[in-house]
Amino acid sequence: MDRQFLEFWGEFLLNAARGKKQLEDIAKWMGSGLKGFEELTSLFRKIYGLEKTEQSSPDYLKVWTEAQANFSESFKEYLALLGVVPREEYLVLVKKYEELKERVESQEETIKHLRMLVSEAKKEEHRDLTGHFEELVKKQGEEFQKLMDSFAQILKKNDSL
Repeated sequence: MDRQFLEFWGEFLLNAARGKKQLEDIAKWMGSGLKGFEELTSLFRKIYGLEKTEQSSPDYLKVWTEAQANFSESFKEYLALLGVVPREEYLVLVKKYEELKERVESQEETIKHLRMLVSEAKKEEHRDLTGHFEELVKKQGEEFQKLMDSFAQILKKNDSL
């Protein structure tokens, strides 16, 4: 974090202790791109050395934009130290969460459907296997019967001799 940012916040927090309204003002001030609220703008210009540059100067806009970018970046770092997530990041994460939640629900439905299909396929496979086994037992029974009939004929021939 840059020195000016810390100095700005130090001054601001001291002033905030003197009046709660300033906390509301800074939220509105930051929401309006550091414009309006002359007391805060004046403090910002003073801390970031913008008082030395004429507002009508062509370099003023460049210096102001750079100071604003530095302030915004330092503010994000400050919020991170406090464990606060900027609203934009939060909203992006909420959107991503909702998309992933829908995706998971869809995938769970697909998995449920596929499990049902696999279960049906296994039942069909079991039915086929059972049918083949029954056919095999029937054929073996017929073959055994033929074998027994052959033995019976052989025994009849032997008894007649």
